[in-house]
Amino acid sequence: MKRVFVVVGMVLVLSLAMTGLASANGGPHGGYTATTDACAACHRAHTAAGPALLIESSTYALCVSCHGSSGSGANTNVDDGYYLSSRDDSGGNWDHGAANTPDNASLLGGGFVNYGGNPVTSIHDADGSTDQTWGQGATDRGVQTALSDGNLTCASCHDPHGSNNYRIIKETINGVSVSVAQVDEGAAKDYDTEQWGAGQSNVCAACHGAYHKTAAGQGSTLDGSTYTHRIDMSYSYGGNVNPETVGLSGYTLPLAETGTNDTVVCQTCHLPHGTAATMTAMAQGPNTSDSALLRLDNRGVCEVCHQK
Repeated sequence: MKRVFVVVGMVLVLSLAMTGLASANGGPHGGYTATTDACAACHRAHTAAGPALLIESSTYALCVSCHGSSGSGANTNVDDGYYLSSRDDSGGNWDHGAANTPDNASLLGGGFVNYGGNPVTSIHDADGSTDQTWGQGATDRGVQTALSDGNLTCASCHDPHGSNNYRIIKETINGVSVSVAQVDEGAAKDYDTEQWGAGQSNVCAACHGAYHKTAAGQGSTLDGSTYTHRIDMSYSYGGNVNPETVGLSGYTLPLAETGTNDTVVCQTCHLPHGTAATMTAMAQGPNTSDSALLRLDNRGVCEVCHQK
């Protein structure tokens, strides 16, 4: 399996409220009272198994104890990349989604072990084994730089204690301030609706700024002559009629809500957690055989947008 040691912004599907705008602090994550019992769900003062007084041996182990394949505290199974309404769709404080989301619906972020029933081919290693990222800064995609917050874990991109950002994305990632708008996930939409809020690409750019080019024709100093795809521009192909996605032949890619334009963001093409996409024939070649967290086989994301 190819592992992608980059931080595209692990937009993990964590806890949200059922109706209205998505709550940044649903379930046990934030919004505490002075006498809350939520601390004890994750911490022990004198009998902790891991650092930061965690009840599990690591941050990743703690998160998947609820959000993993064998967890029971959340409907979101991030190991296998799908939503399990059968765990709990009661609508209570620990319910992590809306009752209209079908069982086994694919999660927005992909999966860390499997996705779509297949083993992943590239992932973000959220288990603490990765300590560097490609393209940190503004100019060179060909350089790896140490992460300022330490090795990559779920908590590198999500704040388990709550955040003003969509899906408890941290307000500071890798030393960079990040703001991501909330997205309506009320009764009219499924919890797994492919939609992102304004500012989503900034999550990725906090660690991969050299990839975040917002104007046409911007190059990179990777070898002095290469260019990278423009990000955060309006998708304006005349045949597109859906304000939230772009589609072709049954395949769809998500666009971001900005209030005025349908915007291409990093997550339009890439799954933040992991993908099972494969690359064959002409989709392989020098520097291109890795699945690179792409949503579709053989770099099919290109054709869905460009429709040539």
